[in-house]
Amino acid sequence: MPQSLSARVFLLYAAMFSLCIFLSLSLYFHHYISQRLEDAQMTAGMLIEVTAQAIQESVIIGDYDAVKRTMETAVTHTSFDRVAFIDISGARIALGQQGRTKGYVPQWLIDLFAERFYDVNRVISAGGRDYGVLRLSFDVATASEEVWSLIKATLTLTLGGLVVGLAVVRLLLMRWLTNLNTLKALEQRVQVGELDAQAQLMQSAPLEIRQAIDVVNRTALSLRSQFGQRIDALMDALVQHKNALDQTAIVSEIDAEGRITVVNDLYCDTLGVDRGDVVGRPLVMDDDVPSSTLPATLTADIWRGVVRRTRRDGSALWLNRTVIPIFDSQRAIEKWICIDLDISAQKLAEEELRVAHRQSEEMAERHLKAILDAVGDGVVIANQQGVITDVNRATQEIFGIPRGGLVGQPLTVLMSGEAAAQHDARMSDYLENRVAHVIGRTREDTGRRGNGELFPIELAVGNLESVGIPLFIGIVRDITERRKTQEHLRRAKEMAEAGSRAKSEFLATMSHEIRTPMNGVLGMLSLLDYEELKPDHRKKLTVARQSAESLLHILDDILDFSKLEAGRIEVELETCDPGYIAESVVQVLRPRAAEKGLELSCRMQPSVPTAVVTDPTRLRQILYNLVGNAIKFTESGHVAVRARRAKQLDGGRVLLEFEIEDTGIGITPDAAKTLFQRFTQADSSITRRFGGTGLGLAICKDLCTLLGGTIRVDSAPGRGSVFIFSIGCDIGDPAAIHSAAAAEDPDKAPEALPTLRILAVDDNPVNRNVVEAMLVRQGHAVTLAGNGLEAVDAVMRQGFDVVLMDVQMPEMDGLTATRRIRQLPGPQSRTPVVALTAHASESAWKECAQAGMNAFATKPIRLPQLFAAISTAVRGTVGPEHAADVAASEPEGVKHPSASQVV
Repeated sequence: MPQSLSARVFLLYAAMFSLCIFLSLSLYFHHYISQRLEDAQMTAGMLIEVTAQAIQESVIIGDYDAVKRTMETAVTHTSFDRVAFIDISGARIALGQQGRTKGYVPQWLIDLFAERFYDVNRVISAGGRDYGVLRLSFDVATASEEVWSLIKATLTLTLGGLVVGLAVVRLLLMRWLTNLNTLKALEQRVQVGELDAQAQLMQSAPLEIRQAIDVVNRTALSLRSQFGQRIDALMDALVQHKNALDQTAIVSEIDAEGRITVVNDLYCDTLGVDRGDVVGRPLVMDDDVPSSTLPATLTADIWRGVVRRTRRDGSALWLNRTVIPIFDSQRAIEKWICIDLDISAQKLAEEELRVAHRQSEEMAERHLKAILDAVGDGVVIANQQGVITDVNRATQEIFGIPRGGLVGQPLTVLMSGEAAAQHDARMSDYLENRVAHVIGRTREDTGRRGNGELFPIELAVGNLESVGIPLFIGIVRDITERRKTQEHLRRAKEMAEAGSRAKSEFLATMSHEIRTPMNGVLGMLSLLDYEELKPDHRKKLTVARQSAESLLHILDDILDFSKLEAGRIEVELETCDPGYIAESVVQVLRPRAAEKGLELSCRMQPSVPTAVVTDPTRLRQILYNLVGNAIKFTESGHVAVRARRAKQLDGGRVLLEFEIEDTGIGITPDAAKTLFQRFTQADSSITRRFGGTGLGLAICKDLCTLLGGTIRVDSAPGRGSVFIFSIGCDIGDPAAIHSAAAAEDPDKAPEALPTLRILAVDDNPVNRNVVEAMLVRQGHAVTLAGNGLEAVDAVMRQGFDVVLMDVQMPEMDGLTATRRIRQLPGPQSRTPVVALTAHASESAWKECAQAGMNAFATKPIRLPQLFAAISTAVRGTVGPEHAADVAASEPEGVKHPSASQVV
């Protein structure tokens, strides 16, 4: 791109003029060539038509000479260079040859005409008969040569006109733009000092350039005015700044040799010297650095620093110094300007602050040492290499080593050999990989006192890097006494557990020992019940049996209380019908209510599910205790049992709420507060009047808690009581409910069984005699055995239809004896076995079933339950002669063991 404005304008004009000429010529020649082609085609059409008519008769008569002459005439002085006639037989008459150009013609132009000119054909026919084809070919060379000659002539004229026009424009531009050179002359005049100079114009200058020069002149005048104002303002500001600097800063001017040439008044006042004493002397940079003159100290850059000078009175003067070099036109240092600020007060304050900080650190260190010495645990501070830097008094006392013997020693001197090796490895891993085996954790380890004694310690190591201190701190605690206390507690716990086991074993033994005579008493009373007795004798028998039942109930409460206290009662979940359980309890207690003339009812609301998953034994026990108490403390009126669904719990569980309402004596508010505590009743008069141990309601409360519910009472003296308890349970599948065991009814006559061969095994003679009497009375053949070994021998010697096996026996218990029987060869291994035990729980039955027992009966033995268990055991196992009788005599509602209970 040219730099000159005239050259740029000229180039733009030339480019636009050339573009216009090129476009005009292109359009012209395009139109000319198109028109020429169109005219040639029209001429060809007319010429071939005239020629065809001229030779038609000659062709018909076969005068080909006339045809040839006519064809020669057709191509003479026309735009065609060749003509040909082809007859029907293929004979050809051709005249002329393809034309050639006489001079240079571009090939593209020849190709253009060759592409646009095509041969013209005319069929010669007469009377519906074709005689041949007449063909004319254009002279492409001549046509393209004519056009090229025209193009050359046109371009020559155009280029001549373009050159002449551009020359004229160039001259005019140079003349008009010469006025712009006056601006450069104006610049030169201003540079030499003619600040009022103006640009001069030629008379022939165009209006636009004249206006531009006028604007430049006005702008120069305005700038001259503003420049003068700015210079005046700068001079005023410079004077003000100098005055302000003289008031606040110590200023001196130094020549290139480092000698002071000028100082301000503040310089003399601050250092306490006269101006004549310092001017001409070298500038001293710092009194603490001898021979520190300016040229030897500074470079060509600005220098900043703090220096100390001495006043005439000998006091120290601290200066914040800035030295600025001033350069001449050759970039050589002409002089320096030194500006000093007096910071002596600041230095004094900093020194006072350092002294105060040092004193505060010393005080903090003394306070920290006093605090650490007051701590009961040992505190050890070590560096990153694990070397002790300080310890407190407790550390010295714990390890029996003075402070001087610990500082500078590695931490491992306080540990046993094995603990020291582990500590070093863990600290190395932390320092290298930041793996916190030790840091931030508390662990127990083995320490070593100064006398070599090893003792247990608790060690916690922390890293003080987080607070900016590269130290480790260790907290050491002597846990010798703690270990002793833990050992004492462990021994006490073992003794307590041993006492609890002894208590449980004692209660189990007492249960067995008490139930054994109770079994004899209740068994014999049951046998007497089937005898023909006088009314007064039967009354006495009833009193004796009720007393035995009461004693057995008290025994059960004591055992349940012991298990609850030891936390040994487990919830055994089953699918059951709460309505059936409540109704069965009511049916069992209905005779007792009838004896007192009470109305006993049971009503389940429709919202109560027909199947829930809970512990049916514990639910039945709670209902039995509460309904039994209601009957016992109610003299007249009614006892009602109700149940409803209280609310929905999380996880699909529901809360069932039971109410036992009575019209009894009621309970005072004070007595209600302690009603559910162990061994308590409303008052001593109630104990004397109604009896009881005071355990029943406490057991009910614990059982409700086990089942996920609560229990409470709403009562007042004289208006009865309402006991409300709840249990949490899942909704069960009604199809999964097993048939409940037959209700325990001592007055119900035993079911008839076929005569069976029965082996009764019990270590107590009374129990054997009771079982034998019960079975013989029903017509069965009974054989007795005193332990498991005798039972296995008896089964091996002879076959039995069923074996009644006590579980707890000396020499060999019932479970082991059953397993031995199942291992016998032949049919003896399939002998049905009924378990006789005092533990009426699901877990006890599962243990018996796993040993191979077929049925389960609890002590004290009652005839209906015993014969129901025998019937269950021998089902499908008796001989063919008895199978039908057993099936027919089986009582309704007997619970059979499921496959899961037998396996």
